[in-house]
Amino acid sequence: MPARRNNQGSKPPGALVPFDDTETARTALKTILLARSITYAQLAELLAVQGVHETETSIAHKIRRGTFQLSFMYQCMRAIGVSQLVLDIPTQRSPDVARA
Repeated sequence: MPARRNNQGSKPPGALVPFDDTETARTALKTILLARSITYAQLAELLAVQGVHETETSIAHKIRRGTFQLSFMYQCMRAIGVSQLVLDIPTQRSPDVARA
């Protein structure tokens, strides 16, 4: 009897690969903070003025995980003075397509 081929992990040509949404969220928030030179400690202070009580550590953990709620993103944007935010929502891509 011939041995079975293990095809686990292999993708057929042209198969779609989902984006890592947690990485996308993490990168978006970190990029905005970096562009405005705002540290997690400063963000915690700005959020406190808004009545949102987060510590530097809790902010770091949320951003590291990338699993924060959209309401947290809104709170952060409001605290740092962002009135409009345009986010590119990634869709599935073919593994043959290079990231820009």
